[in-house]
Amino acid sequence: MKTVVVVKERIDPTLSSVVSGLSESMKVIPAGEDALSIIYMDPPDLIFLDPSFLGENDLRIVGELRSNTIYGHLPVVAAYRKGGLRKRASIEIPVDDFLVLDAPELEIRRRIEFISRRALRELDTNPLTRLPGNEAIIRFIQKMFDEGREIAICWADLDNFKPYNDRYGFTSGDEVLLATSRILMNAVKEIRQEEGFVGHVGGDDFVFVCPVASARALCGKIISHFDMVIRNFYADEDLEQGGIVSTSRSGETRSFPVMTLSIAVVTNEKNHYKHYGEASRDATDIKNYIKDLDGSNYMIDRRKAE
Repeated sequence: MKTVVVVKERIDPTLSSVVSGLSESMKVIPAGEDALSIIYMDPPDLIFLDPSFLGENDLRIVGELRSNTIYGHLPVVAAYRKGGLRKRASIEIPVDDFLVLDAPELEIRRRIEFISRRALRELDTNPLTRLPGNEAIIRFIQKMFDEGREIAICWADLDNFKPYNDRYGFTSGDEVLLATSRILMNAVKEIRQEEGFVGHVGGDDFVFVCPVASARALCGKIISHFDMVIRNFYADEDLEQGGIVSTSRSGETRSFPVMTLSIAVVTNEKNHYKHYGEASRDATDIKNYIKDLDGSNYMIDRRKAE
């Protein structure tokens, strides 16, 4: 974990001891230096504000950091000495969490560890659906492989999503993605298995994981629910003509059916997968095939298992 501590002149001894003990590298930046430029050149995992800095500065640095579209997500933690939290200004600072340095050192260390883990989760969370993102997906599936779990990994994506976005706008497209995420979450949650997991790779691509024995019924249920719900997102005129009909600038008429769902499933029966990339490659082959079929479909690859 890389950390930065912004101070007035010198770092609080307790904060220095605890943060340096938990960090691979710790950089102390006096407020008189161009702290933002230093942070942007080598972004840390956590930014701490020393009690001396909190007491003496107008916190312009924090405000400018928060307004930055690239680095505004970096977690900022305020460190206080006893009594610092009583000041009304302490709750007006746009930070993500705080430490009380008069607490026992073990308590401070554990709090920093919790903050760090939460920041990692939030960084790898899809901002729209709040589902785990690509890195979390890979970590979960690889963990299942390393533990020798026999699981089904299901890659699901929407067919004809882009024409829908073009016709109805990005706000409506986001609503479709949210609805899809809820369908997946509710279906997987019902199986109540430790292997259950749902992630959002990005765009209209999702991944869910379940026990091998549950895969066929789960995919069928998800597709059935999706096909019923998706019609609510189309105007009656589009439903009557079977989807979106558009005319290009050259006068060519193109038709795009109502959105469907394609699910490519690979299983780790007999533990033949050792790495996430192997499963992803096989799923891509299946997905490329079933996306050319009419309607919503799923296909389970059992070639290696057999």
